Amino acid sequence: QACLAMVNYWPAESMQKLIDNIDHKDVVFRRKVVKALSFFGKDIVLPLSKLYISRKDITTRISCLKILVYVASELPSDLFPLEGIEIINLALRDESPEVILIVISLLRQLGSFAIPYLKSACRDENILKARAAVTAISELSDPSISDFLDDLVKDDSIDPIIKQGVLDSINIS
Repeated sequence: QACLAMVNYWPAESMQKLIDNIDHKDVVFRRKVVKALSFFGKDIVLPLSKLYISRKDITTRISCLKILVYVASELPSDLFPLEGIEIINLALRDESPEVILIVISLLRQLGSFAIPYLKSACRDENILKARAAVTAISELSDPSISDFLDDLVKDDSIDPIIKQGVLDSINIS
């Protein structure tokens, strides 16, 4: 109720106050900030984009991505703001394991819209990114995915760990 009151009655003030605390040292407090900012929906994406681009600390970047996961879970993927895609593109170039796992989770939330991003990530040299992308894409329903996974298994340039992940996902589905 408090989050909804902030969004409805004091959006600008509360959004800025929450953003100022997005990297708070207290994990419990930071989680509440992340959750509260997600209540702003697509309106929070542009400020997050600016923050993500301007700050290099991992805590801020992870918090921004977690907020986007919440926002994506509540929006149809075709309404996901362009600024969010900019953050995804930056996060996909990041080598931090935490960022990788959260951005792949975000792509999974975006569903079929994210299939091209996930297909590209499945072929990434970073094994964590590729393996997480394989898991995420195998959970989506799209006619192109089955053929794509079959092609990955046949591709000799794909790391054996990734191939095993593909085989595991094919056997589960």
